[in-house]
Order: sequence, then structure tokens, then C-alpha cells
Amino acid sequence: MAVPRKTANRFRERAEVLDFLLEVAAATSQTLDLDELLANVAQIVRKVLPYELFAILLYNDRNQELRIRYAVGHRLEVVKNVSIALGEGITGAAAARREPILVADVRKDPRYLNALDAVRAELAVPMTARNKLVGVIDVQSTRIGAYNEYDRAILTLIANRVVAAIENARLYRRVDRQNKTLRLLARTSQEFSAILDLDDLLSTVSSSIRSLINYDAFSILLVDQEQNALRHRFSMRFDERVKIDNIPIGSGITGAAALAREAVRVHDVSSDPRYIASHPDICSEVAIPLIVQDRVVGVMDLESSALRFFTDDHLRMLLLLAPQIASSVENARLYEEIAKDLHAARDLQAVLLPAEAPEIIGLEAALGLRPAREISGDLYDFFEYGD
Repeated sequence: MAVPRKTANRFRERAEVLDFLLEVAAATSQTLDLDELLANVAQIVRKVLPYELFAILLYNDRNQELRIRYAVGHRLEVVKNVSIALGEGITGAAAARREPILVADVRKDPRYLNALDAVRAELAVPMTARNKLVGVIDVQSTRIGAYNEYDRAILTLIANRVVAAIENARLYRRVDRQNKTLRLLARTSQEFSAILDLDDLLSTVSSSIRSLINYDAFSILLVDQEQNALRHRFSMRFDERVKIDNIPIGSGITGAAALAREAVRVHDVSSDPRYIASHPDICSEVAIPLIVQDRVVGVMDLESSALRFFTDDHLRMLLLLAPQIASSVENARLYEEIAKDLHAARDLQAVLLPAEAPEIIGLEAALGLRPAREISGDLYDFFEYGD
């Protein structure tokens, strides 16, 4: 089905251009949800520029790369895993030069990164705000010469109008995530400290962090001082409990975090020789040491099947949560050890105390003991006295 295309008529009147820009402004100002906003932008662009492939790539200043944040027509593995450096490909070149790039036939342009064999034309327009690169809007078509100079001007107008909305949505998302973190900290500081069963505590920690960071695998490993190793205590993989091997301190990414006493983040585990595979299809990992009174008691480890998944915001959140988690884990572990001692003392007390009353002629006797806790300090026995 052919898509109606206003640019084919070159917006015959200036009023039509103004009406369209008002439509762009309305569509991008009605939400602060980034996903919804980018979907609105894709619909706006389709009204004036037909495309088979569409992508909005956002720029990460720290890593100096572009990653696809919203896409139409692109393969899922491309959306999840591809990162584009400044100057790489047509989108990277547009970002580096801070100006649109129009390619009538990508087969004749060595910069083209093949996203689909049938693609012939591409138009990439950078988005900038206050001389700062925000991202790139990229459209691709299977027709040679599908886009022209007028199309480039229209897409540039759209990019200039939506960039402020994208920046506001990203800022709102960061603030919202920070507020969620603070609320979680306030809630968990009480919730964690009230849980003395270690398994229940770690399950609660796992679900609490999952509400903030959509990880694929989560593990807590506790330090075994005698063996100088991290012993697996709790692991989740796609909402299912799993078992992983113990790791010597200093080995793997978790062991490195324990040894260095600082967080270790790896954007691509396949390029890090320290990585020890514990779950299939893992691409990125972050390990946070759990420290109580200057002593490492364990490591909290998160993994994702996406490359470069864990951001600076994720790292800050985990570092804020780590002290409370470490303290609660240590308290629960101490309680577990004390509980074992109390169980042993209870068993010993049961041996020392008579199990039933002796038979006494003319007298019915019974006995029972129910301590308020695991064990009481009460002792009793039966003794015979002479006349």
C-alpha cells in the first residue's frame, strides 16, 4: 500500500509547513515517556518520508558511541547489540560532522553499514541541543534516490523540533529513576533489616533490584575466609533459581571485585579474559563488593544478555544499595550461625532432661517443656528420697 507523501507536493503552501510543524510539536509535547515519544516521532516521519528501515540512535557521551533506542524494520539482534562510533557508517559520519548526510545509492558509498541487502537509499540527520550531540534520526529505503534535498530539509526540521522533547524525556527518566532509588533505599533499609532468614533476604534483595534494573541474571556470593573463595548462595536466571560454581577470590569478574574491593563493570564479557561463564548468552556484567566494617563479606553480581547494558546510573544505584545489603546479609548470616548453635544446644538439653516421668505408686505425674526461644535455662529431674 502506497504511503501518502506530503513532500511529493513540496508542501505547496507555507501554511502547510507551519501546520505540520505544529503537529510535530503537539505529538512530541504530550508525553515524557521516552519510548512513547520516539514511537510518535517515527509516526510523524512516516507521514512525510516513506521508509523500510527507521531508527533513532541516541549518543552516549561517555562511551562516544551511538546506540539504537527505537527502531522500525531493523532486526532485534541489531537493535540490542550494535553500537556505532562517531565517524562509523553513514549515521556515525552524520553525527561526527553534525550535519545531515543523504546517500542516493548506498552500494556506491563505502561508509554504508549493511542493515538489509535490499536497502538502496539512506538519509541520516543528527540531533543537537546547545551544540551538544543528542543522537541521529536515520531512514532507509529500498528505492534508489528515494530521498532528495527537500526531504533532507524536512527531516532536519523534524529533528530540530523533537530534540528538546527527547532531552526532556531522558532527564525525566533519570530523575524518576533516582526517585525510585531513594524510595527503594528508604523502604529496604527497614525491610532488609527485619529479615533474618538469609534465603528470604536474598530473594527480597533480588526482586527489589529487579524493579530498578531489568537484569537477566543475579547472584550473591559470600566470602569463605578459610577457602579464600566466594561461595554461591543465591542465583536467579530469568526468574528461576539456578546453581553456580564457587569462585576463588581474584578469579573471574566477581573474584576481581572482591579482591579489589571495588565495583567491576564489563561492557562486553567476550573481550575480558577474567570472565567465567556461569550462564549462557551473557554479554555484559557488573559486580559489586559487599563490605561491612572494612571487610568484604560477599559480592553482588548482575548480568545481561545485551552488550553495554549496565549504565552509570545503574552503577550508582547499586553502590548506594550495597552497604545496606551487606549489613543485612551479615546480620542474617550471623543469625544463621547462632541458630545452628542454638539447635545444637537444644538437642543437648533434650538429652540431659528426662523424656518422661517415672512411675510412682499412688501418683500421676507428667512433664513438658516449651521454651520461649530455641532453648531455655530451665533444668528439671526426678529424685527419690528415703522415709
